[in-house]
Amino acid sequence: MKKMVSLWMFMGLLILSGCQSLAGLESPEVSVSGINLNSFNLFEQEWGLTLRARNPNDRELTLNSLDYEIYVNGEKFARGLTNERITLPAMGDAQVTTTITTSLLSSLQQLQKIQQNQDQPLQYRLVGKARVAGVPIPLSFDKEGEMKLPVMP
Repeated sequence: MKKMVSLWMFMGLLILSGCQSLAGLESPEVSVSGINLNSFNLFEQEWGLTLRARNPNDRELTLNSLDYEIYVNGEKFARGLTNERITLPAMGDAQVTTTITTSLLSSLQQLQKIQQNQDQPLQYRLVGKARVAGVPIPLSFDKEGEMKLPVMP
């Protein structure tokens, strides 16, 4: 009986310490900073994606990974995953570079829609989870924004 009480007390302390590490902790804000086509072949394309991760907290955060989906003009474009550890200073930001892969068919469909609306900026939505060192559960993020394509001469 004594061991059972000790075990329950230990579990309670673990839960409380986990909650304390989440108390007042805001999710990092992640947005698209840039995108470029790295390689292209008949079946798939590899895109270089630069993300800006911003830390709204008054303490440093170490991102172990980002798992995200990017939507362009309301349609899913790609899914990405980073495995690079990034330290975000308190109330600061950092760039995260990653790659995403798309299929030829989905890329052609997206490019056709973009071409039809060349004068309008691209609407994007970045949805995902950040795994932060010392935080037991992933922190969600959801950012909408727009990108203007460069004008072709």
